[in-house]
Amino acid sequence: MKINHNIQALNAYRNLSQTMGQTSKSLEKLSSGLRINRAADDAAGLAISEKMRSQIRGLGMAERNSLDAISLIQTGEGALNQTHEILQRMRELAVQAGNGTLEEQDRTAIQNEIDQLTFEIDRIADTTQFNQKKLFSGSEKGHAFASVDSSKIDYTNNGTWNGTVSAPPSEPASIELVFDEAVGGLSDTTTPSQIEGKTFTINNKTYEVVTSANPTSITVNGNIAVKVNWQEPLTDNAISSNIDSLMTSLKGAVEANDTVFNDPSNPVLNSTIMTATDSDGLTEGSPISGKLILSSSKNMSVAEGKEISLDLSGFTAVKAYEPGTTTPATTLTGEPTSAIFESTQLTFGSLPTASDEVPYAGDELKIEGLTIRFSHSPQAGYTGGPSATLDIKGKDLFEIADSIKSVLSTAQSEKPSVVEGLSSFDVVGNTLVLSTNRTDDGSTNGLDISMKDVNFEAYKNKDLELDMQIGANDSEVLKLSLSVMDAGKLGLARGADGSFLGTGINAVKGVDVSSSEAARMAISRIDNAIRLVSEQRSELGAIQNRLEHTITNLTTANENLTSAESRIRDADMAKEMTTFTKNNILNQAGQAMLSQANQLPQGILQLLK
Repeated sequence: MKINHNIQALNAYRNLSQTMGQTSKSLEKLSSGLRINRAADDAAGLAISEKMRSQIRGLGMAERNSLDAISLIQTGEGALNQTHEILQRMRELAVQAGNGTLEEQDRTAIQNEIDQLTFEIDRIADTTQFNQKKLFSGSEKGHAFASVDSSKIDYTNNGTWNGTVSAPPSEPASIELVFDEAVGGLSDTTTPSQIEGKTFTINNKTYEVVTSANPTSITVNGNIAVKVNWQEPLTDNAISSNIDSLMTSLKGAVEANDTVFNDPSNPVLNSTIMTATDSDGLTEGSPISGKLILSSSKNMSVAEGKEISLDLSGFTAVKAYEPGTTTPATTLTGEPTSAIFESTQLTFGSLPTASDEVPYAGDELKIEGLTIRFSHSPQAGYTGGPSATLDIKGKDLFEIADSIKSVLSTAQSEKPSVVEGLSSFDVVGNTLVLSTNRTDDGSTNGLDISMKDVNFEAYKNKDLELDMQIGANDSEVLKLSLSVMDAGKLGLARGADGSFLGTGINAVKGVDVSSSEAARMAISRIDNAIRLVSEQRSELGAIQNRLEHTITNLTTANENLTSAESRIRDADMAKEMTTFTKNNILNQAGQAMLSQANQLPQGILQLLK
């Protein structure tokens, strides 16, 4: 008999611990309903189950994708149904116009209806959308070698984009009005009647000087009154007082009547007065001048300032200058630079062709005065002039973006005038980020960006190709092609000169039915248009039927895979309950035996009595 080591108790404790662990696992499975709650429960089963789960969830999403595809097809097919109705009516009118019993005015009325129906075909093609995706206008934007995130860079024509990105202004625009002694009067010959009626025209509002004691806000001439307390200009002090009174009254009148200089929604008074000063206070008749700086209540660019005009022809003694200069001005002057930077991003992407090279040889990117040409011949990147050539052969998009960054860096250090508007630039992956702090002056300010894609026109107005993901795996794609369905593609659109137009150009006139012969030719053209629409609708209907079978297959596969995954992952509750009951009984027995084993050393006490 031993005291220090109770082997029987240790044995009972070991068995009890194992039983309690198994009981705990049974409780976990019973409470979760899952046979596998962690990888340790079944490592291989967990891996198989997760693969099945990805397939099950993919099948569920593929089913939704297929339903969306059917909705898209139904939207397009519904639009083409109306196009068919229009064509049938046009054919009916063409048959009517071919009848020799009609007079010229009768055919004119028929022609008017055919023209309007043609316009509607174009409208349907232009506006039929699903999730903002135009269905029957084709690939109207083509596939440019880079996308620009700024709406200021617009497509012009022939695969070319142009635009200017400008920084938002951070300072108000202003103009400096200089009032000198010629305004205030040099002698007692200047009387109130001589200053009365002088006018300023600022931002298309006319302000008129009034010297009467109690003037109305509007003068008899319909102008805004500028009240001046006029003194007889016998001294320099009187002249200064006259100038200050005139400047103060004009400033108050402008701010009270023009929101450009005092906007109630943004009440910031930027206009200031520099009171009239005597250049030599000891000598009468010395030069005197004051300044009124009229400034906009909000920040304005150079271009915005140019819209605020000023006309001093009614008071030629007052001069207008650009602030801080002696340069004459007739509009407000805005700051050419801003404390705020504006950025735009050019992201290079792939074209759907056999080659992955983007951009292609012959494409161009122009930033300010620097033109970057892409080529397949190894030439120097930048030679110090207004152009650079990049060898793109064998380079990926990231390398091309880095090469452009290098060219810009060299140009900025060697010939900064070429990229004057470019404040900073950087590359993030295959995206070129360009920033400027120059505001818009309507012509040269801001950052000028141009792109020319030599392959763009090859993809413009082609059929719209859509890839429908109708399976859980990457290769399970259905390709849907939607043809352009405008009047030009259908052969019914005519221009102003009567010639037939091509795809993508909206009609000015419909097919000609002005004579019996023209009407018979129109019937043939309309028949061909009906055939084209019928072919497109038939294709859409066939794909819709196919997708309905696809959805049935997806739901069946989803059900079967879910069942298989359930056999691996879900717990058999009856079996698990049996195991739990067994372990629960063993727990009770183990606890009783552990208690008995702990009592065995008590026998030692009997030997010690």
